[in-house]
Amino acid sequence: MSQTYKFKSLEIAKNGKEKKETTKDPNKLNVYEVGETKTIDFELLDGTRQNFSYAHYITSWIGKDGDERVIKIFFATHLVTIKGYCLDPVYEAVASLKLKKLKANNVRYIKSIEEGKTYIIMIEIRWKNNQLDKS
Repeated sequence: MSQTYKFKSLEIAKNGKEKKETTKDPNKLNVYEVGETKTIDFELLDGTRQNFSYAHYITSWIGKDGDERVIKIFFATHLVTIKGYCLDPVYEAVASLKLKKLKANNVRYIKSIEEGKTYIIMIEIRWKNNQLDKS
């Protein structure tokens, strides 16, 4: 008795590429991504990126600064401060260790976002009382 198994990895190898069924709207700003991950990747306004391992995550905090929301994420050696609007989903993703990527966008694009949607206007990364980068 013999059975034939079809493995997805073998099909990808034969065809060359895996087909992705996701379509991205070019007019939609990518603010954050969630999913299973071991790190958080922060992208600043100037395109600089830095990631941190959840193994170094200590705690996070959310509050208000006028109309803007503020999240502070404490890692073993760094403090990441995030400012923006409607940040509750980002905070929940961090608290559940599922935030994969967070990107700051220029404040001039805020009017193109639907009301009630998450928007990041600033990410600041500090290490040992010294400011590393700010966007």
